[in-house]
Amino acid sequence: MALLNYSVAIDVLEADSGADFESERSSVAANRPLERHRHRGTNAVCGPRSVWQPYDRPGSVSKTGILLGFSLFLLLPIAGMLYFTFRSATGGFTVDHWLALFDASGFSFMTLSEGLLNSLMLVAVTLAIELMLVIPAFVLISVRFPRLNRAMGVIMLLPIAIPAIILVVGLAPALAFFADIVGPNTWTLALAYGILALPFVYTTISSDLRGLDCRTLAQAAESLGAGWLRTLTDILLPCIRRSIISSMLITTAIVLGEFTIASLLNRTTLQTALISISKTDVYLSVIVTLIVLLCTLATLFIMATGNRPSRKES
Repeated sequence: MALLNYSVAIDVLEADSGADFESERSSVAANRPLERHRHRGTNAVCGPRSVWQPYDRPGSVSKTGILLGFSLFLLLPIAGMLYFTFRSATGGFTVDHWLALFDASGFSFMTLSEGLLNSLMLVAVTLAIELMLVIPAFVLISVRFPRLNRAMGVIMLLPIAIPAIILVVGLAPALAFFADIVGPNTWTLALAYGILALPFVYTTISSDLRGLDCRTLAQAAESLGAGWLRTLTDILLPCIRRSIISSMLITTAIVLGEFTIASLLNRTTLQTALISISKTDVYLSVIVTLIVLLCTLATLFIMATGNRPSRKES
């Protein structure tokens, strides 16, 4: 009798444990759909469909509207400039303003060619300073001295916060010193333009370095026997090539569009030449500005399509 009661008790315990196991499994299965729809970045459990899911990717109508609005905002001023270049002073339309661009005997052509050549030379020298000194220094600070990143973020804002006239007053003695050594050449303005481009270059490079985890890559390269120069040229710089190209484009735009420092220091650049030409032929200055703007937009488009990752990389 006692043995029978003992077996009955064991059967009851097994039945209760099986029921508990089934109830626990059913509760876990019921909670799985909610866990699948957990919102990223939060600990709150969402329902089967997130509230923000319809706004993650705009539809075709929204994309078309955004692209159309941006195109109108960008192309309407260009269309207005193009229309102005074909206007005649006496009324109607003419192409004489465009033909004057190729008149090599005129004052406008000589001034424009001198300013354009000087600006291109400044672009080359400024990019050389950026590639050989500025970018390696930023990478070195991020890898070796990460505590200086906060101070560098504040210091790099100074060229934007300080007015250009004050920069000219501060840079004039340094440029005069270089003029005594190499002569009053226009390429010395590259020192000032390099300072103007520092905030934009630092922002572009530092954002890419933060996402790269450059310290880990540098430590791995050093553990394999690579020196600092090889680590920089073979590992770190190729990983941030897109940000380097972007910073070079920004620097080129700054050099080609800067007017205040060149005017105050009496140097002939593209912008100062355009101002001189506009006093005698406003149509020609607008034509050159339009050409420079279109070349910049074409460069941006080529860079945007060239930096797009291929299917194999993605």
